[in-house]
Amino acid sequence: MFNSIQIFGMALLGGLGAGEVSRRALALPRTTGYVFFGLLVGQSGLGWIAPYHIESNQLFIDLALGLILFELGYQVPLVAISEGWSRLRAGLLISLTTGATVVLTLLAMDFSARSAVFAAALCLATSPAITIATCSDVGARGDKTGLLFTMVATTGCVAFVISTWSMPFLVEDETSRYLVSAWTVTQELGAAVVLGGLCAGLVLIGARFLGQRPEHQHLLILGTIVLGVGTAIYLDISVLLPMLLFGCLTRALDQKQQVVAIRIASDARIFLVATFVLAGAILDLGVLMAYWLEALVLVMARFSGQIAGVFWNRHRLGLNTESSIYLSIGLQPMSSIALVLLANMQTLYSGLEPRLTGALLATILLMQLLGPLATQTAIKGFGEATCLQSDDPAVDKTASDRDSWENKS
Repeated sequence: MFNSIQIFGMALLGGLGAGEVSRRALALPRTTGYVFFGLLVGQSGLGWIAPYHIESNQLFIDLALGLILFELGYQVPLVAISEGWSRLRAGLLISLTTGATVVLTLLAMDFSARSAVFAAALCLATSPAITIATCSDVGARGDKTGLLFTMVATTGCVAFVISTWSMPFLVEDETSRYLVSAWTVTQELGAAVVLGGLCAGLVLIGARFLGQRPEHQHLLILGTIVLGVGTAIYLDISVLLPMLLFGCLTRALDQKQQVVAIRIASDARIFLVATFVLAGAILDLGVLMAYWLEALVLVMARFSGQIAGVFWNRHRLGLNTESSIYLSIGLQPMSSIALVLLANMQTLYSGLEPRLTGALLATILLMQLLGPLATQTAIKGFGEATCLQSDDPAVDKTASDRDSWENKS
């Protein structure tokens, strides 16, 4: 019915309108409106966007992921080495408690141990796209927002590594074949780390020669992101780990502050809107209706594990009880990257339990709808929302001008 360019334009304009209605009329994050519009025009609604449209727009989705993951990595705040190790340990322990809770829940629901481990890995990650987009909308700025970025980045890396390593365990029955597949996966992870380091090195060297000229450095960073995403696709590795490391390393290694602090999220907005719409279009409300009970149980198990992990580490993170609760809420958005990994798993392993597939898809859909509201609630609870919802466009313009001035300074 529509070609790929029309679909992309429809996603942008429809997403824009739905996002503004969501923000102005319902006081909800724009990202919620984007997903609802995707559901409206996708297979759950009018059927204008079919699965093959998603495949034809995969390049836009990959670029959006690259931009937003770099932004997430770059927003991870620099802290003292001792505090950095404390945050890393906290992120690992939060991932451990979350994963253990989900695994035990799935075992109690009579799923196999292999499937439970893979599903738990998918449940570890918090959506970087929802976090960045929602934080940008409410003007999130402060120490606790920085901590949220750190936890999202850490748990995302853990989820990606565990899910990637668990795939051969699910696919291969023989130990020897599993070891060969695991070694191949390890090489891919190593290549992702090297690619992220090379991208960071390119930007740091380029910034030294270009000087602090925002327009030139902007082009340098965008070009490196596009090159990095393209290289990841060429090497057949995920863009998640290299782009996230790219952002983290660029900020951590820029000791002379030669890289101009640029908000890449503004460039990602065009792709980000389309990505949320397409993610909503590919999800099926019928699956949620069929597996709502399993999805609800998974959501509760995931939240229980996250809040237990955060409370366990609240002193290490320097949080009081209230802030610990809000941080746990902020970790709720489930990463759409889980959808990609799940699709890969279905392709590699057709024997994956259909009930588990349905439960995971229903959980992802539920958290795509509720996740933005959870992030917005957390940022407001932190008291770090500098641009609260408003019907007055002048308010948004003032906040935008403030962000622009602060970036230049």
